[in-house]
Amino acid sequence: RAQGRGPLAVKDFYALVDEIADLPEPDRQAAERRLRERFEVERAVLVLDMSEFSLSVRRSGIVAHLCLIRRVQRLAAPIVASHGGEVLKCEADNVFAVFAEPRDAVEAALEINRALTGAAQPGTAGPPPAVGIGIDFGKVLLIPGRDAFGDAVNIAHKLGEDVARGGEILVSDATRERLGECPAEPLSLSVSGLPFGS
Repeated sequence: RAQGRGPLAVKDFYALVDEIADLPEPDRQAAERRLRERFEVERAVLVLDMSEFSLSVRRSGIVAHLCLIRRVQRLAAPIVASHGGEVLKCEADNVFAVFAEPRDAVEAALEINRALTGAAQPGTAGPPPAVGIGIDFGKVLLIPGRDAFGDAVNIAHKLGEDVARGGEILVSDATRERLGECPAEPLSLSVSGLPFGS
């Protein structure tokens, strides 16, 4: 179970990673077990990406787009929290969050999209901001409140950043299996040489 948060947890995490990197191969397994025992958890990972980033910057300018990014982040964060999730970080126009269960992540994603539909930019006649969202479920190395690493993070990021269009929520096979019945349309794809269903 992941323990601790803040600068100390980050320092401890990378100290263990550095220790593993410096060890000879026969000694790495025990050190990796210590890392996993402390930081590995099962989580649903949600990655949100704003649509048409480059076009929006060119059309409105970087400052206006930064204001839009912050509006999306401020809208998403309390919705994530209300569904039991935690925003780990915001990078550029992306939001990374984790949840105990995929259903919580999907419900948060649906609410984010509903909220954005009515969130037109003040002072503009343009459409409301739109986001693509990817969700995966699995084991990750979690630094609470800071970051997460693992296949579930990578897949959620690929789905949200590279595949999902504005207004779309794409979920992985692992997420669908955990959800049980889910009104989702199957999709098979390969991104960066990584094949998976969603």
